[in-house]
Amino acid sequence: MRKSIISIMMIVSLCFLLAGCFNVKSEPAVNSSNVNGSIGDESPADIFSSDSSQRGMGAFSFGPVTANDEQQVFEYSGEEIRIPFKVTGMDKDVSSDFGLLVFLDGVSQPYRMEESNGSSSKEQVMHKFYLKNEESKEFDIVFTPVIGQKGDKAGVVFATILQPDYEPEDESKTNYGIYHSLNATLPQEIYFKSDIASTSNLHSYSEAAVQDIPEEIRNQAETIITDGSSDYLDETTTIELLPEDTGSNVISAKNGKAKLEFHIYGGLETTYRTTIFVNHIPVQIMGSDFIETTLQKGKMNTVELELDTSAYGRLNTIYAVSVVSGKDYLTNSNSPLKTKSLLLVDES
Repeated sequence: MRKSIISIMMIVSLCFLLAGCFNVKSEPAVNSSNVNGSIGDESPADIFSSDSSQRGMGAFSFGPVTANDEQQVFEYSGEEIRIPFKVTGMDKDVSSDFGLLVFLDGVSQPYRMEESNGSSSKEQVMHKFYLKNEESKEFDIVFTPVIGQKGDKAGVVFATILQPDYEPEDESKTNYGIYHSLNATLPQEIYFKSDIASTSNLHSYSEAAVQDIPEEIRNQAETIITDGSSDYLDETTTIELLPEDTGSNVISAKNGKAKLEFHIYGGLETTYRTTIFVNHIPVQIMGSDFIETTLQKGKMNTVELELDTSAYGRLNTIYAVSVVSGKDYLTNSNSPLKTKSLLLVDES
């Protein structure tokens, strides 16, 4: 269901088995929550009238360089992992701008880019690209895994964030529209022949309240089903990042602290790891690197969070990305998921 909705909206689709493709050109802005966020926020008519902008947003392809369409397996034996990769601009009229993220076993994975001439970028979580039409870049994605144990098999996913430099100018216009929409390749596999060398351990936060999915959400889901053959909530996972004032589109921080809620529900009974990003950089919340939740049929997981904003400026962008962990990457196509981007305002 999720894939068909995305296709109908012409927001994003998988072009190849292993590669991703983003094609958004001369379309009205669309709220990204309708890609991977809360259902029922807007009707289809509202979605396409929410922003009168008709500016082209770019088109591009990205993915591992492979000899065939089969899933590739990369081994970790104590040395850095190298994955040949290619990105290509596909829009004649505008630059195709996007940021590239990597997730390993559901966790945000820093990486560097190394070209054939030996030049190498700094290691960071997101690398940004600004590509002209038919402009291609080939390089190796190089990283030492931040998570994994000997004998593990883990999924590695490559995801793009559209137009990452966009941010609302002020608090009067907080809708990000289609900016920051996410697209991703299907997962590749990392086989761990040895334990990771890192001495730093990642910490998960799993203090979620589990309750029945609210009736209001169930009623909204029923309006999406068109053929009556299946239950939308059984097929589709939804994630939401909400301010303390749920009626607001802004997360406000006072005295250097912002309170917010994370919701995840629907889809297969799967374990997800969720990373909170501020200005496209993963942040620790409640002393943890990511949120870990396991879905149950008919249930919603709610996580109450508090974020330290003392190091940020007044206007910031915040969103969450959820990725399946463990062996679920082999069977769950509802991954990765991104909440809509929200404006984080520090009023200190």
